[in-house]
Amino acid sequence: MLSKIKNELLFTGVLQNNNEKIRKDIREDNRKAAIFWAVIQLIFWSFSLIMSRTDPEYIDCLPVYIVVLLICGVSLFLALYVCPRHLRLVPAVETALNIALLGAGVGITVLKPHLRSAVIFCTLLIVPVSYITDTLSTIALILIDFLVLVIAGSNRMDPDIYRWTVTFFLIFGTVGILMGHFINRTRFERFVFAESAMQLAELQTRYAYYDQMTGLQNRRAYSEKVEQLSKRLPVPCTVVMADINGLKEANDTLGHEAGDELIIGSAECLGRSFDGIDTIYRLGGDEFIVIMEKSEIEAKKCLERMEKICADWKGQFINGISISYGAASTEEFSDSDSLLKAADLRMYEYKSKYYQAAGKERRKR
Repeated sequence: MLSKIKNELLFTGVLQNNNEKIRKDIREDNRKAAIFWAVIQLIFWSFSLIMSRTDPEYIDCLPVYIVVLLICGVSLFLALYVCPRHLRLVPAVETALNIALLGAGVGITVLKPHLRSAVIFCTLLIVPVSYITDTLSTIALILIDFLVLVIAGSNRMDPDIYRWTVTFFLIFGTVGILMGHFINRTRFERFVFAESAMQLAELQTRYAYYDQMTGLQNRRAYSEKVEQLSKRLPVPCTVVMADINGLKEANDTLGHEAGDELIIGSAECLGRSFDGIDTIYRLGGDEFIVIMEKSEIEAKKCLERMEKICADWKGQFINGISISYGAASTEEFSDSDSLLKAADLRMYEYKSKYYQAAGKERRKR
């Protein structure tokens, strides 16, 4: 129950989990709003300050204008130069600007109720919808200003004006809080929906282009990469075809868990050996391909590293991995079809030699 109340008050009932990405997006949006409101307030209160110096009727409000101008100036500086690197400060800047706006309205109403009492009611509607904020903060802010009004106004204001002001403060404050709650709920939903849509798109992309077992890109991604590569050739490029040795034997003798471990381990070894997993594709079963936009010499260094990493690999069922491979580069072939066929042919030659050597070893035993 408490969790539900907190979610409703703090996050307008929309943010169901602790999604830091959404919080950061909202803070950045509020930072931009803070810059806008700081500039608007600086212009408005500067004009009011000038007017107070020329019209004796407003001279009593001079301290209010000076304090508010200082708050807005500091807030603008923070919003422009500090908050981009420290977004957690944005709520403090929001609060300062809200206090400047709402507090100035209270101050003017107390000092000159017969002239500016309407100012406070405008601010009671503006404050709750200035930023994407939580309802509880708005309630706290308006309650604080209400207490200031009650304490300061009871001694300075005419009793009839004081009662009228307090009554309308409560009415306009309630309307402002309700407006802020429902408007901010809609604005919250915009961020939550955008984040959910992005996550869904990422998930769909992962299922469409990535192999679920290994996390490597799949045959579909490989086909698109080859198509792109065909249009860009001749660029420095090396293709490595790779095939796990002994996968069927592992499945037959140790079980499919061992076979899965061998596939996942091979993907891990390839990822550690080459330029990250974005260059590696699993075509299915025990087949992998690496497409590197680098020379064959650099690819050979990666293959040497792969052999060492594979030899040292240890798993729950299997220790050591053997991978047959074949490499071809644009230094030899100018079109993608020839490049891929040559790499594939060299990989099968390697695998044939591997199994011939393995057969001789078995016969010796």
